[in-house]
Amino acid sequence: MSSISGWVKRSTIQRKVSPTAILVGLPDDLAATCTEVLEDGNIRVLRVGHVAAASERLPVVMPQLVVVTSSTLGPQDDETLTDRCVAVGAELLKLDPAMEARALRTTIQDAGTSALIRALRRSG
Repeated sequence: MSSISGWVKRSTIQRKVSPTAILVGLPDDLAATCTEVLEDGNIRVLRVGHVAAASERLPVVMPQLVVVTSSTLGPQDDETLTDRCVAVGAELLKLDPAMEARALRTTIQDAGTSALIRALRRSG
């Protein structure tokens, strides 16, 4: 590092592509399935218990995917989360916990693939 007129010159830090998903208020079994499928697709997974926690983390983490269940969100939470997802460019995936296991895994996998593509586009 060199100092020029009191300013410290530092090398630029390169940000690595880190495709991320945030799971919001999912039951343990559904969260486990999501985590397994997404991590198999090289998506980093964070889990939070409620919309308020997700809302705080979204602008910091900048995820490509946010996963909730269709039954967990009230109208105000849905609006809040939708707005935050739009602001950071994340897809909001609303899963039906009653969905058949194979269809559920396929839906999660497809969303994970889209998240990976979004992450690569952001970095390029």
